[in-house]
Amino acid sequence: MPRTLIPAVSVLAALAGIQPVGASNPWAKLHRPLHLPRLAPGSACPVSRVDPRFDWQRFQIVGGSGIGRGPVYPGLGDSAGRLYTQADDQNGGAWARGKLFWYVRPSYRGRVLIRGRRLDGPQSLGFNGGRLPLRELRIHQYETVSWTGQPAGSRGVPSDARVLSSGCYGVQIDGTTFSRIVVFTITAP
Repeated sequence: MPRTLIPAVSVLAALAGIQPVGASNPWAKLHRPLHLPRLAPGSACPVSRVDPRFDWQRFQIVGGSGIGRGPVYPGLGDSAGRLYTQADDQNGGAWARGKLFWYVRPSYRGRVLIRGRRLDGPQSLGFNGGRLPLRELRIHQYETVSWTGQPAGSRGVPSDARVLSSGCYGVQIDGTTFSRIVVFTITAP
């Protein structure tokens, strides 16, 4: 091989081994731009409906009926799309917390990334965390808790929603094959 081709072949071989940005981070492809709507203050909150295609009672989903189109649903404990929060006695501070349950249907097996914010105001929506909440909730591929009546292959993950004020909130739920918006109201103390 001529001496001038050796460096060129070496450079090409090195470039072939470079992975695209995010290739080593399986969550990177789920970080799609947020497409949550904005609402004028005082506007009616377009709360997502309970998915009627699923028999919520039969499978005793923790948190009650799930709202939205799925395959990942928040169970708020209230079928009218309301989440009630209380003062954060565990971590203190200004953030209120409300328990919800994320149900993942058996038909979806991938990772789930959940992010959100208030739609009728500037406040953010956080998840779990310590004194300050996390900006996103990640549900890993095989992550689940078990419950009585759990459908085979389904997953469920409890979490806290953390807010500073009452209002209309939306979450964007991103999976490898879908992106969904779910809207609900949150009542803070």
